[in-house]
Amino acid sequence: MLQPVLENGGVELLVLLVLVAIAILHILLFREYMHQDKIQKERLKAMEKLVNSELFRSKSLTIQVKKLASIKERTQDQLDLIKLEVEAIKLNEDPKLEEKNKQ
Repeated sequence: MLQPVLENGGVELLVLLVLVAIAILHILLFREYMHQDKIQKERLKAMEKLVNSELFRSKSLTIQVKKLASIKERTQDQLDLIKLEVEAIKLNEDPKLEEKNKQ
């Protein structure tokens, strides 16, 4: 069946067909590579955007924690001052109460 084709210059035709098939497969492979490369670049951009948003969120959280620590420290200082004032008032009132009780 192939022998008459091969005798009449069919080898060159078969070689040509094989080369064309390889070229087509090579083109398809290159197109798929380009498509996958595009998808990968989109994924990297999305990942970079996510990382940047997480960094921003982390910085905001750090700033909030620092503010809360500062507020806590000031509040504690004010509470300590109030405690000292209350103790001073109690110490000032005790001698007056003793004087009134003596009378």
